[in-house]
Amino acid sequence: MSFLTPLFLLLGLLAVPIILLYMLRLRRREVFVSSTLLWQKLLRDREANAPWQKLRRNLLLFLQLLILLALVLALARPFIPIPTVVSGSVVILLDASASMQAADVEPTRFDAAKAEAARLIGDLSGNSRMTLIKAGQTPVVLASATGDKTILRRALDNAAPDPSPADWQAAFALAAGAAQGFRNGRIILISDGGLPDDLPPMPAETIYIPIGASGENLALTALATRNSESGIQLFASVANEGLGEQQALFSLSLDGVLFDSRRITVPAQSATNLTWELPQGTAVIRAHLSEQTNDNLLLDDDAWAVHEGGISNRALLVSNGNLFLEQIYAVLPGIETFKAAPGVNLSDGDFDLVIFDSVPVPDPAPAADILIINPQPDAAAASSENALLAVTGTFSNTVATRLADSPLLQFVDWRNVHIRQAQAVSAPWAQRLVEADGGPLILTGERNGRRVAILTFDLRDSDLPLQIAFPILMANITDWLSPGRAFDAPSGLQPGSPVTIAPGAATTAVIIQKPDGATWTADVGEDALIFTETDQLGLYQVTLRDKDGDRAAGSFAVNLFSPAESDIQPTETVQIGQTAVTTTSDGDIGQREFWPWLLGLALLILIVEWWVHHRGTQLPKVNLR
Repeated sequence: MSFLTPLFLLLGLLAVPIILLYMLRLRRREVFVSSTLLWQKLLRDREANAPWQKLRRNLLLFLQLLILLALVLALARPFIPIPTVVSGSVVILLDASASMQAADVEPTRFDAAKAEAARLIGDLSGNSRMTLIKAGQTPVVLASATGDKTILRRALDNAAPDPSPADWQAAFALAAGAAQGFRNGRIILISDGGLPDDLPPMPAETIYIPIGASGENLALTALATRNSESGIQLFASVANEGLGEQQALFSLSLDGVLFDSRRITVPAQSATNLTWELPQGTAVIRAHLSEQTNDNLLLDDDAWAVHEGGISNRALLVSNGNLFLEQIYAVLPGIETFKAAPGVNLSDGDFDLVIFDSVPVPDPAPAADILIINPQPDAAAASSENALLAVTGTFSNTVATRLADSPLLQFVDWRNVHIRQAQAVSAPWAQRLVEADGGPLILTGERNGRRVAILTFDLRDSDLPLQIAFPILMANITDWLSPGRAFDAPSGLQPGSPVTIAPGAATTAVIIQKPDGATWTADVGEDALIFTETDQLGLYQVTLRDKDGDRAAGSFAVNLFSPAESDIQPTETVQIGQTAVTTTSDGDIGQREFWPWLLGLALLILIVEWWVHHRGTQLPKVNLR
């Protein structure tokens, strides 16, 4: 045994004044005498009160000397040399992917990995440095190049696994950066394996410590819907990643109501596919596995699906009849279109988009996004201060001379578009997207909290509807005006994937309720909203807020759906670059310190010393009745 700070052993000399104090201590005792003739006997007590007497046996003195010994040894930091992989500069990569939540080791693989990392922290020698990196959905440096074991243990205690695959490319880049610049750098990977095959080689020696004992797992790997001639079809797939046949109870709920429950059997290393015909109007589907015979990962036993991903916006076409518009809005996704004759009362309808085709725009304009095609003059509206536009005449010089650089014209080829005539429109608030010598052909902008797009010509006075540019242009304009979905969330959304929120112009705020009940709120501005807090598995509910209150805008689901994470079979080696990395023997010498145990021993003896001083050596009485 050796000491890291042997100078503190000199504090053992404090035992000398403790012993001297006990030798100088007066020892008196009370004695009752019946006569003064016996007083002579008490005079001999002076000898006991005289200093520098022979030291007698004293339990308190012995305990106090033991306390001093334990404290002095703790300050001197005794250690014994032990074989270890922790020496020099060490980088620990702690796997925090979804598979590390498997419970084949108690309580979970991630807890076992943390215990292994804690052991390595305890073996860290005085001149070594350790960097702790959590390899999760987004790799994070928990502690950077420090020899302070308290900091390392605190950072390790705060680490938690992610319900998603790990970004190993980014994690290895962090580890390589942390290990560079050290001659004796070493990278220790604590994982259950399952790493991708295209990982780059590391600039330092890499050691792999495997975690896990069993690969038995039953997983929901797919849940999706589609429209068919007979209605809504649902497809589900259950995979058995283990080596033995598995049985489970498959439960299916539609909009919170149990729809089907059946017992399934899945062969080893195989999958079972299931299909259903769902009733019309189904929105939210949840699948759940229970009563499994042997399942070590519960994270992939639930899955959600949302049919169509959200609620379709309502559009109203106000026209005397236009086959081109009726056909295009019949096929645009996410738009439910209604038709109305000119002069209809628009204050009674709740529409997200209103299209005025060759009819005047009423004053006041409806509280919705507006598309105006071939605007018509209206004397009453033109005299209003809140009028959207003014029609001042017509022009026939309609050859496009300038096209603005706008996403609304993306993939739109305007070169072969011919227009007989267009309306001369004055709208100072609008931006000119397509302009001819006679005036603007397409304008867009925002007015009074709503988005407005204007096509200044009649579609039937042009060959635009016969061009491939027509459906592209109408889709772009409609998506900008009032997107069919308030968010763009694919059916296979995985944890960490961003979701683009595209509310209408009247929306002032977006509220998203997460699976755990927490809410995310963002005010709507000119820039697109990106929701990135998809780090939980489950259902996310989207609500749009405007001046009239809150309106549900649908839901989207986040599922694991990762074959690599559901295959929890631990591996003994991992491939890094061209090298198969495995656990190596402990070739270096580390230090195992004992000062925490010595401090605990000193505290225990102090409690015993307090008891003896105040209560004596008698044990407390226990009443057995």
